[in-house]
Amino acid sequence: MGSKSENRKKFGVGGGRIPATRVLVMDLEHFQKQGIDGKALIAINDVEGTFTSANVYDGNLGKNYDASGMTHPLPEAKSDKWKEWTKKGYVAGSIADFDVLEAVESEETSEAPKEEATA
Repeated sequence: MGSKSENRKKFGVGGGRIPATRVLVMDLEHFQKQGIDGKALIAINDVEGTFTSANVYDGNLGKNYDASGMTHPLPEAKSDKWKEWTKKGYVAGSIADFDVLEAVESEETSEAPKEEATA
């Protein structure tokens, strides 16, 4: 890792990676047009039954990002939330593409719909 200020810029207030079994990703086009690689992430943790929302700018969460305030229970499998994310443009991504995420092994404990969340 880098210096304390580099880590804060990269990982935010918590200073660590966001645990995820899978991730949904959406380009933030208004930042991309300015030459900033902006992505909106929904880091799904099927083991804990939670999701964490985050925006990443050039690979960084930003020094004021706090995952504790952005982590919520996963919506139920039949919830419209999954369709809403798809309509907004979220698509299945790879955890390996984001070093602010930490892959967590899952035993498929969540009721979250895999087909809708990854469509």
